[in-house]
Amino acid sequence: MNEEILSEKEISDEQQDERDIRILQLQTELEQAKDQLLRRTAEMDNMRRRHQSESVQLIFEANKRLISELLATIDDLERTLTVIKPDEHNALTEGIELVYKNFQKILQKNNVKPFESIGKIFDVHLHDALMEETRDDVEPGTITNEVQKGYMMGDQVLRHAKVIVAKRPE
Repeated sequence: MNEEILSEKEISDEQQDERDIRILQLQTELEQAKDQLLRRTAEMDNMRRRHQSESVQLIFEANKRLISELLATIDDLERTLTVIKPDEHNALTEGIELVYKNFQKILQKNNVKPFESIGKIFDVHLHDALMEETRDDVEPGTITNEVQKGYMMGDQVLRHAKVIVAKRPE
């Protein structure tokens, strides 16, 4: 009888050990599944952020290209407005001014601004030098004339200003 009790106790201890081992295995598998789930969730979040960032960049680049193409029309409107004499104001002139103002609103809405160049020191990141002009009244490298305005879109150069730069007399 004692042997039967011992035998049952041994079986019970063996079963308990097997259960403990199985519990440890299941806990390990659970930890691995949790870790895998966390990694996949983080990966999905990263993909979502990357996709959103790429979408924003794509839209920005598309806007940048479109606005760059419109700048030539804005330049034409500005040139037209500068040659109109004050006594020649008529409906056509007012129409041109209205179109120009609408273009200006579009630029403003898209954070596009012209930047000043005349009197500034030439900067290859902002300016394209078309020619040099011999001048002794300003420092060499100073921009003396602007042939075409430069524009910034946010903090990026949309179009370099085309300028004439002073040089020392020889």
